[in-house]
Amino acid sequence: MEFRAHVDKLVGASNWSKWKRQAELLLCHHDVHELISGDRVCPVLAEDATPEVTVLYEKSRKSFMKDDSLAQLVLVGSMDDANVELTATCDSAKSIWEKLLSVYEQSSGQWLDRLMEQFFRSEKDGDDDVVTHIAKLQKNFSELNDELKRVAKITLPELLLMSRIMSTLPSEFFEFKSVWDQSLLRSGQSIS
Repeated sequence: MEFRAHVDKLVGASNWSKWKRQAELLLCHHDVHELISGDRVCPVLAEDATPEVTVLYEKSRKSFMKDDSLAQLVLVGSMDDANVELTATCDSAKSIWEKLLSVYEQSSGQWLDRLMEQFFRSEKDGDDDVVTHIAKLQKNFSELNDELKRVAKITLPELLLMSRIMSTLPSEFFEFKSVWDQSLLRSGQSIS
């Protein structure tokens, strides 16, 4: 059975997160993710290498170069023309990845601030149904907790997510919100 995957084209910051996840999954599928992470590097031949070691080195180097070419094809093949141009001077999958990270990733502090602002300022988009709205809040909450865990070794309680969901529901959910608040008050928890 042939495997086919579709990775959206990287067009910029607007789809960076989604593209990054898709690209990393595809690189993992092809067993070349360790090339962009730096866990696998091109072998180096020692100056005093024996002929047998030199033969092994050439074989290992050839395998590395083939895998690096595959990783570069995955990355470049899933970028728009502007991003291909941006990475045109890169000579390895790792250098392409690092260039994209430098352009689209923010520092941990900036990223954490952005995630918090996004979570606490989010409102239901008029075009979204309630399920889509809640899914967006859950995704943002998960990303926020992942970053908090990484940076500060803490996470936010699920009650905060529930509170945010309830506070962003439209007015037609007023009765539901009232019942929810009452049940939390009876259980000794408050979302206010």
